Amino acid sequence: MSWTLCVDFGTAFSKAAAAPSDAWARFNPERVRPLMLNQQGEGNPFLLDSAVFVDDDRILFGRAALARAGSDPNSRRAALRSFKTLLSVGDLERALNTSAPVSIDPHRMFSMRDLIALYLSHLTACIARAIGADPELSGADLAMRYAAPAWRSSDGANAHANITRLFGEAAALRLRLGADVLSPGGVGLQAARAGLDATRGAGAPEMGLIFEATAAAAYSSIGLENAASHLIVVDMGAGTTDIAALAATGGRLGEISEARVTLKQAGDFIDGVIANIALDAHGKLKTAAQQAEFWRVIMADMRGFKETLFATGRAALRFDKRIVKVAVKDLERDKDFRLFAGALTGAYERGIGALRDRALADGRREVEAIAVGGGAAAPFIKALVQRKPRNAGKIKVIARPATPAWAHAPAFNGNLAPVFPQLAIAIGGALAPESMIAARGGVSKA
Repeated sequence: MSWTLCVDFGTAFSKAAAAPSDAWARFNPERVRPLMLNQQGEGNPFLLDSAVFVDDDRILFGRAALARAGSDPNSRRAALRSFKTLLSVGDLERALNTSAPVSIDPHRMFSMRDLIALYLSHLTACIARAIGADPELSGADLAMRYAAPAWRSSDGANAHANITRLFGEAAALRLRLGADVLSPGGVGLQAARAGLDATRGAGAPEMGLIFEATAAAAYSSIGLENAASHLIVVDMGAGTTDIAALAATGGRLGEISEARVTLKQAGDFIDGVIANIALDAHGKLKTAAQQAEFWRVIMADMRGFKETLFATGRAALRFDKRIVKVAVKDLERDKDFRLFAGALTGAYERGIGALRDRALADGRREVEAIAVGGGAAAPFIKALVQRKPRNAGKIKVIARPATPAWAHAPAFNGNLAPVFPQLAIAIGGALAPESMIAARGGVSKA
């Protein structure tokens, strides 16, 4: 059996999933394979931290990179993250050839391209390890794809070629660096530099590109008698909030360019707002050192803190013998959050307006809305897609659940549904038929 593998390198986490290549025609949810990429002992096994840290003498990846970057609160050194943001810029070639900032690479040894290739060597090694541990995938014929936002420039073909070359160099680099690329101890600086020089220009693998909004349409439509013909997607990740709309023309989904909006505020921004609210609620931290320590503690636990806040409406943290409480209503009253919420609503209604016009022109009276990404559980995101927009007019907007019913299948033992919104793009990209692919290229088999 042939399989399709899709990689989603998000701002905060990278994910990958596989599905049989004929899944669109013969869907069986139990054949979906989200890959367990994170085996560093902390965090969710399906979510690999998208991070590279250039240490004094080594390159660290994933969870180890973040732990090292956060080990000294007074240090200005930082881990490189936000790969998706970099790979979706207008002039990708120029961005890749830029030297990494001194805060990321104090040795001045690496370009942004080098560090992304090193991270992709780690990511592809994690993928290879997960595939090897699955009896059905090990040795199978795998077609590879990656998911990305729709290109912001007209030179999408060149951007796709750049990214496939990066994957090719990363695959060669992974083999050259060996077991160190998976080790929490990372790779030596000189070994990394020599490996990069030796593998530059390695052949690009045959890879497909699927746009993230199309992947969302695929996972949310598969298995339904009536697949969505007109759909708006709200994708709130860590670094950006992306809104996109799709319409089916001649049986093929295409993006409505007028509806596309990217907001620079997303999960990381919300984390900062919540941390500031908590800091104000404490009220007793006067020195910069005390405030910095509080910030470090709450940000280290922000994922769990935010999950509790969104699930129950309130969350609490003990610091310096005080209990600090934050409620959702505190977030909703915050000035910075209200500005973001207004921009988000405006962007969403702009997308709805474009989708409404297309649906009416196509003779349809219904459109569907869905939230994906790590922010799908946020109450303000849920409310956004569930209420009727002011400019919907005669169009009915039907909200689809962020997690489809099939994600609760017994085969997943309850492990998939809780994290599904974060894996949704990788899973949708693996399930989508070839007709949904936006680009394909490369010179050799993956």
